[in-house]
Amino acid sequence: MCRVVLSFVACVGLVGAAFAAAPKEEAVQGIYEVACKDAKGEHKFEARVVACGKGTYKVFVRQPMAEDKVAKVELDGKTEGESVRFTGKAGGAEWAATYADGIVKGTCGEGCTLEMKRVVRESPTLGAKPPAGAIVLLDGKNFEELTQRAAQQWKPAGEGGIVVPRNGMNSKRQFAGNFKLHVEFRLPLMPAARDQGRANSGVYLPNGDEIQVLDSFGMTSYKGGGCGGLYAYKDPDAFDHFSLASLPPLQWQTYDVEYRVQQKDGKPVGKPRVTVLHNGIKIHDNAQLNLQARVGGFHFQDHGNPVEYRNIWVLPMEEK
Repeated sequence: MCRVVLSFVACVGLVGAAFAAAPKEEAVQGIYEVACKDAKGEHKFEARVVACGKGTYKVFVRQPMAEDKVAKVELDGKTEGESVRFTGKAGGAEWAATYADGIVKGTCGEGCTLEMKRVVRESPTLGAKPPAGAIVLLDGKNFEELTQRAAQQWKPAGEGGIVVPRNGMNSKRQFAGNFKLHVEFRLPLMPAARDQGRANSGVYLPNGDEIQVLDSFGMTSYKGGGCGGLYAYKDPDAFDHFSLASLPPLQWQTYDVEYRVQQKDGKPVGKPRVTVLHNGIKIHDNAQLNLQARVGGFHFQDHGNPVEYRNIWVLPMEEK
């Protein structure tokens, strides 16, 4: 039987004269559906190909096993002309495969064939329209609900998005009670960067807690530092040393947040709780935030990277 793992690492080097003919990083990176066939049948799982700079890649393969276990493997690779070559060992078996035109084919052990096909997935809430009663903070054209911390022009980025301005942007309105928040963001491809330098931003809630925005597509960080993390203290629930909810950079992604806070004499008290969906996957389920409730606005952080935002709206809700 073919055994596979969550970490199929393929570092791909571009070589001198072959550089011009090498596949583009944005074409190679992404999610792949994998089929591994042997005498006992076909085994299906998922892989992530991650651009990591200077023509190298990492590919993370995740195969669920019995009893909620996950098999893991690491492979190395190198660009050869117009293709990408992956080789290595997993569970004592030799792996060898080649990328070309969005497909990876090869072997994953004696008598076992491998095929990976690139697929594009989208968040089920992408493009969600503001419901009745919602306050639209950003629609790509009207900026009346936002302020910038520096005097500058808003910078359109296409597809209704804007590049987060220098020093970030804030909501003009203040919020004290319960709400639903929808945010769409797109991360630049920064393959040579690592950890917090890889497309960093953040969505700050009215109490001051941050939901981290980062390129965590196969990349690791410290606790709460990855995409969707409650910054520096809680990782996403959909997590296996990196965020499983993340999509590749250059794709639009979504946060859908339900924020609830207790009220006393008309004022927020205690620590708010949040339920957060990242690309439709629940990553925090009624999680308690770190800071005390307060009346406050939203802040969208500038961390020096050209992160884009669009379609941001908030729907105030009655207290349960």
